[in-house]
Amino acid sequence: MDFVSNSSSTSFVYIAREMLSRDDFLTAAGVGPDSPVAPLFNGMFDELKTQIDRGTVLTRVEEVDGLEDRQDFTPDVLDRMKKGIEDGQTVTIGHFSSENNLAEMTLCTEIFEIESERFFINAYDNYW
Repeated sequence: MDFVSNSSSTSFVYIAREMLSRDDFLTAAGVGPDSPVAPLFNGMFDELKTQIDRGTVLTRVEEVDGLEDRQDFTPDVLDRMKKGIEDGQTVTIGHFSSENNLAEMTLCTEIFEIESERFFINAYDNYW
């Protein structure tokens, strides 16, 4: 018997002035601490923070221009990345993999965008 394995990855961008906090993430996601899905979202926060820490920080608009020929981000998201750099925010790009745990696999296989007063996350790019 043969097996076929299909791994997936998703690119994301995180734009903010400061590092994401668990409380900010759960509030923006609309998940309370007593919610039955809170353990999954806590795991998602841990994976997201890990991937932000491992991500690539873009410091120049020209670096964003270099992403335009790839399919990772929409033109609107690229414009938002440029504006974030111009406004002094930290713009970090990273990846999720479906080869890890349930929390990262969920982040990898779902198309999502979370926006709050403190941060912006976009993970529309999705290959699975």
